[in-house]
Amino acid sequence: MTSEAIATVEAYFEAFGTRDMERVLSHFTPEATWTIPGDPALTPWAGSRTGPEEIRQSLTAFFAAVEPLAFELGTMVEADGQVLAPGRYSSRFHPSGQVLESEMILRFTVADGLIKDYRVFEDSLGITRTHLGDPLTSTAA
Repeated sequence: MTSEAIATVEAYFEAFGTRDMERVLSHFTPEATWTIPGDPALTPWAGSRTGPEEIRQSLTAFFAAVEPLAFELGTMVEADGQVLAPGRYSSRFHPSGQVLESEMILRFTVADGLIKDYRVFEDSLGITRTHLGDPLTSTAA
């Protein structure tokens, strides 16, 4: 049986896959926090954001810079409104054109059917290097 919190996260992933900004943002509370590790001066979608307009800025930068090639979720687990979503992805980063394959864990805090906190745990250094075109960490495909 799927919990309400996991169902909310699944709906978010479905919206995210379409890149429909309004659908994506509809899954967040007005005061939601959004945290992706990294330096926003190097990877513009990184950093901490609060509220739909700041989340929109992060997503806009992400959608412009990252071309998803593969995305695989593992089994999500939920406890007290927190959902952990492990997975793997492969993405091409612009402007470098390089590809990174990596693992991640996404943590969502859900209340009343909406996401109030989103945090990413991933290889932020690998992402920055791939985005900027460091030849030591990624492959051009």
